[in-house]
Amino acid sequence: MKKIFLFIAFLWISLVSFAQDGVNFEHLSFREALDKAKSEQKYVFMDCYTSWCGPCKNMTQNVFPQKKAGDYFNPKFICVKYDMEKGEGPELGKRFEVRAYPTFLVLDAEGRLLHKVIGSYSVDEIIERIEESFDEEKAYGSLKAKYESGNREQVFMVKYLKMLIRYYDPAMEAVAAELINTLSDKEKVEEAYWFVFSNPKLTPEGSANEAWLLKNHKRFNKTVGKEKVEQELDKRYTEKLLKVLSQKEKIWTEKQLAALGREIAALKLNTNEELQAYVTVAKTALKKGVEELISVCETEFPKFRTKEIPYIQFCDRIVAEASPADRARYIALGEKLYAQAKDEPAKNTFKFVLEYLKHHNKQN
Repeated sequence: MKKIFLFIAFLWISLVSFAQDGVNFEHLSFREALDKAKSEQKYVFMDCYTSWCGPCKNMTQNVFPQKKAGDYFNPKFICVKYDMEKGEGPELGKRFEVRAYPTFLVLDAEGRLLHKVIGSYSVDEIIERIEESFDEEKAYGSLKAKYESGNREQVFMVKYLKMLIRYYDPAMEAVAAELINTLSDKEKVEEAYWFVFSNPKLTPEGSANEAWLLKNHKRFNKTVGKEKVEQELDKRYTEKLLKVLSQKEKIWTEKQLAALGREIAALKLNTNEELQAYVTVAKTALKKGVEELISVCETEFPKFRTKEIPYIQFCDRIVAEASPADRARYIALGEKLYAQAKDEPAKNTFKFVLEYLKHHNKQN
């Protein structure tokens, strides 16, 4: 009996010891955490999570319990964690502008934000990111303070803007506009600023930045590289043409589509044939004949690299307007494209849509 008791006691001590090896998250209110940090001359490390967040669970279960994590965090920080949807969480999330999960905050004992880190990392990576809190050239709070105090040097603005992008901060749009407005035409096409023109948030469709990109893409070819520039332009027009096919945001006329086709052709992209195939399908979709639409889809869809998304666009129309024979043609096309699909997500999409179409074809 004594041996069993000793074994249980040893096991309990071992478990407690193992639990203490990792990061010691304390059950404290935010005010209590600041007070304790002040009394122990430490910083506050705050884990902002939600119950449904997978990356949050990975950090909690696999990273923070590690001894290396505990050895780093416990001596320096009062560590706390708050569910952003419960208790103090929503208020803290609003106060510190938490927009993604997990977000990790480093605060001083007065509650001032020194740094933030977003995402799931290995133990070495999270330690490296948190160490940035103490580097005024990398810390979020330090860079933001410099910007607010009036620093507008171009090198600094680039660094600050990249940090805002990294943290999904909506201020990035205003800062990017401010940065671009300080540049000469020659500077705008330098490789150092390509990250602005290739970012859909900073250079959205129809913006002045996009107009500049399209007008000066050949100049970017020389500074950034033709392949990289063409990839960006192809991505933009492909996304635009997928929206055209959906006809949800804007109903395009045949004249407008013809102009779009000429605009694309003028760029002389390697993917021009594919992009023109989108235009051809979109033009045909404007017409009333679903039989002709299916014929064009049979010709043009094989030219698309991503085939499942265009195929989906016309499913409801095929069900509503096509005859059983024409539906069977569209189903046959889908099965052909399914066989050509190279990844599981695409195959799964085709499988789902084909089952939907076959179900309706049986009923009619």
